[in-house]
Amino acid sequence: MGVIDTVELYDDVHLPNYPDGVEPPDAVSWQTKGIDRPSMSTFRITADGQLLKKEWHGKSVPPEERPYADNEDVDEDDFRYYVGMMERVHDGWTERDSYHGRFQITHSFESVDPVVRYQVTFTHGKLEGFERIK
Repeated sequence: MGVIDTVELYDDVHLPNYPDGVEPPDAVSWQTKGIDRPSMSTFRITADGQLLKKEWHGKSVPPEERPYADNEDVDEDDFRYYVGMMERVHDGWTERDSYHGRFQITHSFESVDPVVRYQVTFTHGKLEGFERIK
């Protein structure tokens, strides 16, 4: 499976040959491995064709607020003690105005073909378009 990134689309972004009878493209969490190295990041494609990246920093969560660390049968030698020890804090969005290249976005719908895939092309930070692959 591996690490992936998420791509969100604004509501005015048009995808050609989008399947009928499924949720709109802006309501779907698209996946990609093609922007930089996948690192569980979130990107957005805006209606005016910009690529944005969600910025964040990590914040420690005290043991009493973690899902398992407060259990009587869990101590610091148990891996469950560390589950939920960090949370992401959103710092805003940065524009990827120099991104140049292609990447694919995919999503699986239950009611249509197993995977819907698009190739996305950016030229010097501006969206050139989407092409339905599958």
